[in-house]
Amino acid sequence: MTLSHLPSRLHYQTHHPKRCRLLRRLEIIAIIIGLISTVILHGLLKITTIVHWELGATIVLAMFYFTLSLLIRYVWNLSRKEFLKQNLIYLTISGLWLLAILVILIIHDLIPKSPGRLELILDVSEICIVLRGLYETIILIRRVSSRGWNPALIVVGSFVVLISIGTILLMFPSARAQDPAATTTQGAPFLVALFTSTSASCVTGLIVVPTGTYWSRTGQTIIMFLFQIGGLGILTFGAFFAAAFAKTMQIRESVTFSEMLESHQRGGVRRLLLAILGITIFTELTGAFFLSGLWPELPWHDRIYHSLFHSISAYCNAGFSLMNNNLMGMGDHWQISIVMPALIIIGGLGFVVNYNFLLYGITHFSNMTVRKPLFNHPTQKVRLTISSRLVFLSTIFLLVGGTLGLYLLESIHPEKDVSSWELLNSAWFQSVTFRTAGFNTVDLGAYQPQSKLFAILLMFIGASPGSTGGGVKTVVIALALLSVWSLLKGRDRVEIMGRTISSTLINRSLTIISLGILVLMSSTLLVVLFENRQDIFLDHLFETTSAFATVGVSTGITSELTAPSQWVIMITMLIGRVGPLTVMIALSNRGPSYNYRYPEESIHLG
Repeated sequence: MTLSHLPSRLHYQTHHPKRCRLLRRLEIIAIIIGLISTVILHGLLKITTIVHWELGATIVLAMFYFTLSLLIRYVWNLSRKEFLKQNLIYLTISGLWLLAILVILIIHDLIPKSPGRLELILDVSEICIVLRGLYETIILIRRVSSRGWNPALIVVGSFVVLISIGTILLMFPSARAQDPAATTTQGAPFLVALFTSTSASCVTGLIVVPTGTYWSRTGQTIIMFLFQIGGLGILTFGAFFAAAFAKTMQIRESVTFSEMLESHQRGGVRRLLLAILGITIFTELTGAFFLSGLWPELPWHDRIYHSLFHSISAYCNAGFSLMNNNLMGMGDHWQISIVMPALIIIGGLGFVVNYNFLLYGITHFSNMTVRKPLFNHPTQKVRLTISSRLVFLSTIFLLVGGTLGLYLLESIHPEKDVSSWELLNSAWFQSVTFRTAGFNTVDLGAYQPQSKLFAILLMFIGASPGSTGGGVKTVVIALALLSVWSLLKGRDRVEIMGRTISSTLINRSLTIISLGILVLMSSTLLVVLFENRQDIFLDHLFETTSAFATVGVSTGITSELTAPSQWVIMITMLIGRVGPLTVMIALSNRGPSYNYRYPEESIHLG
């Protein structure tokens, strides 16, 4: 299904195009009303004993209108066979709704202790409303991506939308843990909900209230979905379904998704999207399986939820934990020292790099290509790209160097009598999590000042391009260092592994680093100004770096920040998630390109 055949244009093939256009617009309004009614019903009213039948009737009437509108447009259509083919999803949803209502009316009395008919019909209508809304969202994503708009502006806007939706959902009383003895229910304050939604959507992990006790299971699930969607990117998340259901993708769609994923293989974007989806699901489920042994004292359903929550949080480099003290005191478990770092590292390598390594392994060490290629990948051997090699080498260097650096720095003037193995194990986990994950197994507030400064450096570098992590990215730092090395060697170009890196990429890398420093220093300046606590300046710098790099680690001062500082942290998290250069491109207008150059002149640099 290409964009030209999307349901929004079907009214041109009917006897009454204007009337069909009106019916479609009314459907969009009905979807919005139905979704709002569903959210209010579950978020506010179902936790009380009061039943508001008006909301339930609105939801059922919305589904009834969808079905009736679909039937009318079918009768008016010039090619009914083509109409059925193009509206298969809509027909399926409405058909399942009618079938479910028929089954409820017929066999309801045969099922003992079943809810009332009206309640079951309402539940089915809510599910169909949500499915219809999700499909309309996919169509909207495809339209936006095919308009040729600035991808940077689209990315920034998508995160703003995600944060706004998350804030509204978290403000409902059902998202907050309630006191059983209280006679009234309370929702989260606006600033708490906004901060938590921003932190989750930007996969940061900074919190002002404990996730495990302040939020209910509904609120925790909302947070989990926010950092799952935020980690992959809301447009990428929607593109998964577009790639799965659509046979082809338009050129503009392919270009937009390529720039969002930082992939240069625009011809295989659909294949890349499906591979990312497969890798993500497999990695998160595998991680959840191995993490399930961390909470043997919990019931099996809570154990499953805890393991899945922490697995997704680790893979998305979110850093959210259901434990009040994050992972403190659990560093001696093998799941913490092996499984969690593995999830964090895989998520931090980047989607395109993971896919490149997957194809390299399959085409070199597997016989699967003899029968059926995975995701229709090329049968010839795939090489590791320069980008993948740089990511791999820089990641290994930072992990090893970070572990040794933290171990040595914490060994100087230790405040506690800790064994060398415990110190090394802690240094290993922190060197992984400082690269944008946000978990911690020790009290970071008690870290030595030199260790905090070293951690700030690791956080500023961050993860790799096109990943779930933040920071200025490993490849950017690698290119900057290669540029310095080439300059010291007297070379006029940057070369590595038999390839020449273009000057455009070098300039882009230096620009990202410069903007990163500017954003970091500006946010730190504002926080220090608002808090007026010069004695903990290093903690403020630590906090703002954690926000900019979307790490989420803290020395314990997040909940103590004033409202202006929290706003600064939220804006810094958003800039850090989408990238400072992306924000600058989104806010600026690209000027015209010129075919002339001014004469060159030398300038003294000191």
